[in-house]
Amino acid sequence: IKNFNAFVHYLKDQGVAVQNASQEVQRDEAVCTHCGACTSVCPTGALFIERPEMKVAFNQKKCSICELCVTACPTRAMEIRPINTTFFE
Repeated sequence: IKNFNAFVHYLKDQGVAVQNASQEVQRDEAVCTHCGACTSVCPTGALFIERPEMKVAFNQKKCSICELCVTACPTRAMEIRPINTTFFE
């Protein structure tokens, strides 16, 4: 997080407007069948298989909101939802 905050300050110093994402990826637990299709396309490792249970886990803090899991999910358990937009401080 220290490096991330330093990078955000660097961007702001360069005149780049930086704000939080206006959307997030969420998983509908009731719809997820734990097939693992989403884990094969997730570039950040936010979606992964928990062993030995063989269930898909989702660490939303690692999610880059690339939306690849949304299209990969055969049951459409992965969704994009809007969130409040606030600027970094």
